[in-house]
Amino acid sequence: MKIILVRLLVVSAMVSSFFTNALPMSILTTIKPLALIANEIAGPNARVDTLLPSSASPHDYALKPSDIKKIKIANLVVWTGPELELPLQKILSSQKNALQLTNYPEMPVRYYGEQAGHDHHGHDHSGVDGHIWLGPEQSKVIAKAIAVYLSRIDPANAASYESNYTKFIVGVASTTKNLKVQFANNQHKGYFLFHDAYGYFEDTFGLKSKGYLTVDPARKPGAQTLVSIRTVLQNKEAQCIFTEPQFNSSIVKSVSRGTGVKLIELDPMAINLDVDKQRYKDFLMKLGNSYLDCFQP
Repeated sequence: MKIILVRLLVVSAMVSSFFTNALPMSILTTIKPLALIANEIAGPNARVDTLLPSSASPHDYALKPSDIKKIKIANLVVWTGPELELPLQKILSSQKNALQLTNYPEMPVRYYGEQAGHDHHGHDHSGVDGHIWLGPEQSKVIAKAIAVYLSRIDPANAASYESNYTKFIVGVASTTKNLKVQFANNQHKGYFLFHDAYGYFEDTFGLKSKGYLTVDPARKPGAQTLVSIRTVLQNKEAQCIFTEPQFNSSIVKSVSRGTGVKLIELDPMAINLDVDKQRYKDFLMKLGNSYLDCFQP
């Protein structure tokens, strides 16, 4: 009887060990666009989840106890940095499993200009622009940072991460080249943004907005700003105003009423993309198509 019991315990331990080792690593990204990148690099070797709901803004998100638990147990937490996600800085800056992207050594960042010296409730415009996932070149560095981190904590699958990274680079380069061709004859066309977030994307494709309704999406634009924008719209100097699904578009509708200007939605948080079925290049193309919709007569 004792021999049978011992054998059962050994078998049970082996089965338990098998399933424990078979479980994939867990990667937690703060926002869905980062999850798209992480999922491509990790492949089947990790389960990728997103901390913030797609409808939430990283500028002022309040962590719940369940969020903190997710952060603590993940093998890797990927976040942009305090420049964009200031409410998350306190916990993530002390987590050894957290990968901050804005301070990654090879990350090409841009800086805010006119708003220097002002901190807008978690959207700090005193320095680095934290919307790095909106830039094709920046996305490549994000992918590399994730591949390097995963290779370090999971060296057995390092070759797989490197291969996935190479495929990612090829896909982003091809999409970027495609969009540059389509934008070639549209770089002079005017438009307004809902908020100042798309500098990395626009720098890549030679686009320049007429301005934006607000620096901080948590704050309503002032009366002077709205009057100035409406004047430009009435003078037919802009073809559209971009809205964002995370924020109420009533102000945009009000300022554009009667001008004939189109309202086009830009989705910087990849609300309508499925992490398991789509890739970062799909996100990039979706952004590009929104701009192209604006530029159409």
